[in-house]
Amino acid sequence: MQTISFVMGATASGKTYFIQQHYAGKDIDVLNIYDYQQKAYDEAGFGEKIPFGAAQFRCLKKAQDMHLRAIVEKLRQGRDVVAEQTFYKAKRRITYIDEIRKAANAEIEVYVMCPSDLRWQENIRERKLAGRFEAFKRDFVEIEFPNPAEGFDRIYEVADGNIRLRMDRPKKEITEQARKELAEEGKRIQEEEEERKKRKELIESMNTRSFWHYCEVCGKREFITAQDAFDRGWDYPPRIGHFGLLGPRTCGSCGITDTLYWKINAPGRLPVVLKEELTPEELITWERIKKEPKSLLNEGED
Repeated sequence: MQTISFVMGATASGKTYFIQQHYAGKDIDVLNIYDYQQKAYDEAGFGEKIPFGAAQFRCLKKAQDMHLRAIVEKLRQGRDVVAEQTFYKAKRRITYIDEIRKAANAEIEVYVMCPSDLRWQENIRERKLAGRFEAFKRDFVEIEFPNPAEGFDRIYEVADGNIRLRMDRPKKEITEQARKELAEEGKRIQEEEEERKKRKELIESMNTRSFWHYCEVCGKREFITAQDAFDRGWDYPPRIGHFGLLGPRTCGSCGITDTLYWKINAPGRLPVVLKEELTPEELITWERIKKEPKSLLNEGED
């Protein structure tokens, strides 16, 4: 029977070092979640940059899916696997365990890194990580310690190289709450995906349909297509700039120097829109831009 060994813990808690020492010389496949995260960022076009908000969540979710599929494939091939993961939440662990149980006959164990403050601080210094140690400790507090009810065969606590079997009393409520959270998350993801699809279709339709063009300088308004606007000199998405992002919104007769975009990108200031610094007219423009392209379909919906 194959074994899948998860090694989990907070940043710089010693996961990679433990794997290198504990599994040295063993014929075993090591799959690190961070490799899959970077692959997800690359495929999404972010490269070395880390996205934020919904974009980051989608990348992390894709990385977890790829990581899990790779684990299952290795187990099916008769290989033992070590998987490095953060695994802060029970719902993330349960997702893996459920799929592994369905796909392969394997023993599932987890090692939780619980370093002393001294060892942890040494790890942080060696890796030259920025930030206060208290911030790293707060990450550790966020970890929900694994419970046998999640489906683990063995749970180990690792403290400065000392390994201790820790099988707490099974708590059914942990798995119940985790599955509830997963169901809610799945529903939210589906709704967000449907909304993204609708927005994508709407943006694509803006290439051919007529919509309101508002000049933020002179106040001119025209209900025309993107091609007509471009031919008449409008500085407007989708031909120039992007819907929902700050940029000039002008007709063919007005220049860029009197736009909100020009004001925000003035030399010597941060390119950040602060509502309290906007005039009433600029505030209308900004709110309309944020709600594009929906705000351009019906006149006066600002």
